[in-house]
Amino acid sequence: MKVKREYIILAVIIAALVGYLVFKHTDRIHYVLPDIEKLDVKRISKVEITRGNVKTVLIRKGDSWHITPQDWRVDPQKIADMLSAIGDLHLTDLVSETKAYGRYQLDAKNRLMVKAYSGPALKREFDVGKAAPTNQHTYIRLPGNDKIYLAGGDLRRSFDIPISELRDMLVFSLTPSQITEIRLDRSGQALTLSRQEASTVKASKPQGKGSPLEVIWKNEKGEQQDKNKIDSLLAELSKIYCEGYLDDTMKASLTKPAMILKLKGPREYSLFIYDKYVEKIPALSSMNESPFVLPGYKFETLQKSMADIMGKPVKDSK
Repeated sequence: MKVKREYIILAVIIAALVGYLVFKHTDRIHYVLPDIEKLDVKRISKVEITRGNVKTVLIRKGDSWHITPQDWRVDPQKIADMLSAIGDLHLTDLVSETKAYGRYQLDAKNRLMVKAYSGPALKREFDVGKAAPTNQHTYIRLPGNDKIYLAGGDLRRSFDIPISELRDMLVFSLTPSQITEIRLDRSGQALTLSRQEASTVKASKPQGKGSPLEVIWKNEKGEQQDKNKIDSLLAELSKIYCEGYLDDTMKASLTKPAMILKLKGPREYSLFIYDKYVEKIPALSSMNESPFVLPGYKFETLQKSMADIMGKPVKDSK
């Protein structure tokens, strides 16, 4: 009888624990999370990010995005991350109904207010607080709703970006195989190179059917140049990322380039590189309105490549 009574007591305890867990779980999920519809981000034409009194406005222009009113290009990957976060916004949990906004950096001082428009129509709006401890979720608020929710992803990382870091650092790019003419100017020396193919020059060997055309480069005198050196230069010019941008007002003071590279292809390209100023190498590009800082390693590589093609610079007769 004693053993039987102990079994009964144990069964009662287990039943009580199961009941507690069931009711506790039921109590946790009695709320319903707001259903947020997925957006087609291709229709988003403007994004506003406001923190305190500072507002950043991004506008879509064709296939690229620009910071207004400066009209600076936005880094493609960073705007893509923003649009993904806006279009795929989804809630995972209710965190608080107590309006403890400061604890989650959703107070007026620290929150990021994000708005996305399609034309004049506001399509999405939410406030971004701090990231959760796992950095896999972010505390957010929805318009007209006092509750604090968890949303998937580290939204703070996607939206809390200074304008200086939001700008596109790609300042010069081209496709080497499309370039047909190169003009180099350095230290009083100038050299123009023209691309020719087997269809316009005598090939050293007969071209078989389907064989690639032979590419050669000649200078103004018709002398053939070292193709490998020119290919090396074009490879260096295919993509150039700057270290940062200089004040736009500095552009007017950049008048005497130390190195000039002009190229022709589907369009005309130009790159002007100036003498070092306050330990920085200023440069201008036909693909960017703002003066920028050319990385030191890129300057040295271009300088060496130009020297390999042009030879030693002519000394000033003075």
